[in-house]
Amino acid sequence: MKKLIKFYADWCGPCQTYATIWDEVTPNYEGQVEFVNIDVDKDTTGLAAKYKVRSIPFTVLIKEDGSEVTKTGLLTKNELEELILS
Repeated sequence: MKKLIKFYADWCGPCQTYATIWDEVTPNYEGQVEFVNIDVDKDTTGLAAKYKVRSIPFTVLIKEDGSEVTKTGLLTKNELEELILS
């Protein structure tokens, strides 16, 4: 199963916009993709460091074969759906 990780912070304006888009798109792919939200200010997983998150929002797609695609910045609804389907 694919995994999609969103790195964000509550104080980040673009992250708040992205959260609305994320919440609109992700229910359409439940059961097909594991969705993970990580607040970079509260990250205890070490994933923000692993992916060298320097700017938010930051999105990582981990495909079934283990390959990864990263996107920095606010994604539109279409861009997020294209990433999920890639």
